[in-house]
Amino acid sequence: MHFSKTAEYTIRVLLYLHLHQSQAHSVAFLHKELDLPYKYLTKLMTQLEKRGLLVSKKGRNGGFRLAMDAKEIYLSDILEAIDEPIDENRCILGFEMCDALNPCALHNKWVGPKKKIENMIQTTSLASLAKDNNTKM
Repeated sequence: MHFSKTAEYTIRVLLYLHLHQSQAHSVAFLHKELDLPYKYLTKLMTQLEKRGLLVSKKGRNGGFRLAMDAKEIYLSDILEAIDEPIDENRCILGFEMCDALNPCALHNKWVGPKKKIENMIQTTSLASLAKDNNTKM
């Protein structure tokens, strides 16, 4: 399993906003600072604001901030805000039909790790990601 580019960008932006929360940041600034595509980032920030993860302020000192404490934002919230599906029924080998009655070769081996990943997504907050001093953005 891996996250989409949108999920990657979203996590990077939200983490940056958390780590630099003393001021609001414009899309133009975030585009340069994080080296993310400007138009894509503009749409993403608007979507995150509509979904309640960000607040924005217009004007000279305007920009985006987190709408809530980073301890209250979980990976599952982030993925939900960008409509990133967590498809727990998806076959790891890509088969259309894969379940306990019709398993692929890795099905039984994948059940445990899949549950751990689902748990990690539900219990990992943005704040906990920031605790790692070597975090890349």
